[in-house]
Amino acid sequence: MHVSTRLSIPFLAAMAALVAPVTAQSSSVPRVTRITLIATRVVGSEAVHVTGTAPAAQPLEAALYARFSQDLPTVLLSRRIVSTDAACRYDATLPIAPAFFRGAIVTVFVRAFSDVAGASATITVAAPNIPAPPDDIPKSVH
Repeated sequence: MHVSTRLSIPFLAAMAALVAPVTAQSSSVPRVTRITLIATRVVGSEAVHVTGTAPAAQPLEAALYARFSQDLPTVLLSRRIVSTDAACRYDATLPIAPAFFRGAIVTVFVRAFSDVAGASATITVAAPNIPAPPDDIPKSVH
């Protein structure tokens, strides 16, 4: 059996050229080793928008918990599975349950199902929208 070296050298060179751009692209993605979290209220709805970074290719759990009073237990409001994109970022909007009231403290937890430490943030429930003209009617007119 005879192996032709004329065909194998150009073949290997072509394969190396094809693989090189893929390697260069993957090295440009930042290596993320921990979870970061930014939580903001969504104007116009009863929801919390969460964004951040996390290790690639790992499912994450984003959950909202509320503390209404020192006399009541902590309540799970919402939970959702999110995943990271190619740049190790995640983005989700989590609804606040209808059993809320102004001033309730909502804690957002984002955790991975692996050994990576989770992240948390706290927001206070406020009115779902910005003030409108009817909100500015003087109390003497009510």
